[in-house]
Amino acid sequence: MSPLRGGALQENWGLDARFSGGALDGEQRLVLRTSAATGVAASLTRVQEFVVQKAAFAAGVRVPEPLFASEDPAVRGKPFFIMRRVDGIAAPDRITGDAALDPALPAIAERLGRELARIHTIRPPRPDLAFLTPCSDTGPIQQISRFRAYLDRHPTPRPILEWGMRWLETHTLAPAVPVLCHHDFRTGNYLLNGTALTAILDWEFAGWGDPHEDIGWFCCKGWRFARLDREAGGIADRTPFYRGYQSESGRSIDEQRVHFWEVLASVRWAIIALQQSDRHMFGGECGLDLASTGRRATECDLEILMLLDAEREPGSRPSDSPRVKPGGHASPIGTPISPMRDLPSGPVLLALARDVLLNGLMPLLPQECRPDALLVAKCMAIAQQEAEAPVEEGRAILREIELLCGQGGDALRRFAYDLRVGAFESSEPHDRAARAILWRLTVAKLRQSNPEFLAANGFD
Repeated sequence: MSPLRGGALQENWGLDARFSGGALDGEQRLVLRTSAATGVAASLTRVQEFVVQKAAFAAGVRVPEPLFASEDPAVRGKPFFIMRRVDGIAAPDRITGDAALDPALPAIAERLGRELARIHTIRPPRPDLAFLTPCSDTGPIQQISRFRAYLDRHPTPRPILEWGMRWLETHTLAPAVPVLCHHDFRTGNYLLNGTALTAILDWEFAGWGDPHEDIGWFCCKGWRFARLDREAGGIADRTPFYRGYQSESGRSIDEQRVHFWEVLASVRWAIIALQQSDRHMFGGECGLDLASTGRRATECDLEILMLLDAEREPGSRPSDSPRVKPGGHASPIGTPISPMRDLPSGPVLLALARDVLLNGLMPLLPQECRPDALLVAKCMAIAQQEAEAPVEEGRAILREIELLCGQGGDALRRFAYDLRVGAFESSEPHDRAARAILWRLTVAKLRQSNPEFLAANGFD
């Protein structure tokens, strides 16, 4: 056995085995999949994931053949399942950034559309999938409720996420006929062997839902990696992906529904990113990758603003706007946090980066376990940019929030809650002022954590 790279939530082990007799007689190349030390609440168990993968395999989806599963703790200490090992690469930066692949990428996008349509042929009721949460508990409103409950417990208020969720709940969609959704169908979760699609991976979030949810997730900006301009997973424009889906399913794609689910995808990805850093900060699982992932939530903030605010007025100021009565706050009152500071802080990331770098230089570590030098460099850059950020900029944004919401207490948390309840929507000047603050806050934070992402989206 040897650990395989990739898989932020689960452990994957390459397993070379020799069987004597039976259907697997002889040498077999396999993968053992089990849970990491910590995870996120939305994930299926490994045995449930195994059953979902069996259903997808039976439906003709290109997925590694699932062979057997065990919940017996005497075997490995925790549940696991075994599947065949499939050749290919999943690394999204390699797939989206390799110019040699460019001519083949539209055809790959079309094939991915067909695969997604095959997944969506699986529909309830299915006795074998009875453990999946009913659709009545997995719709947008239910998701938003869970996201808000999580944010109420999180130490850092997220005003843009609150604003985005407010838009979602005021633009709800008519219910769709439910299908099995992968819920993480994206670049990074499929394998390419050369230009051939060899497998769809990572089914731990699968469940019943609107088919447009998977389409919006695949197309959201968070999964375009090296090519933000290619809206279908960073590999092509939407046309071939949509064509593959529509030709296989016989159904038209509703652009309005896709837009809705893209907004929700950015909110959901931001929550997942924060939960990943929580595993480091509160769950006891030390890791530079986990710690730094939480910073990507602000990239989602920018995408939400770009999707929903056509005016894009990051430079406007609310100085002439009258005050409105704050809506209060639903979260526990804690120490006010600077609006410019994401978590983990720059110094924490710097200490982690140094520690990982030193450990990675140890010659006894296998090559695949050594740290990603680029990740280390990025975390050290974040620490430097955060240290050099002008303090006055954060204070100016905080003053604007207090002017809009009133002084006293944790102004950033009150601002977030006011956005949650739509406190500014009845007044056009207040609404415009609130959006201007959101733009300034987001751009300022990204200047610290990811100025390259700002530049790639057309910001200085």
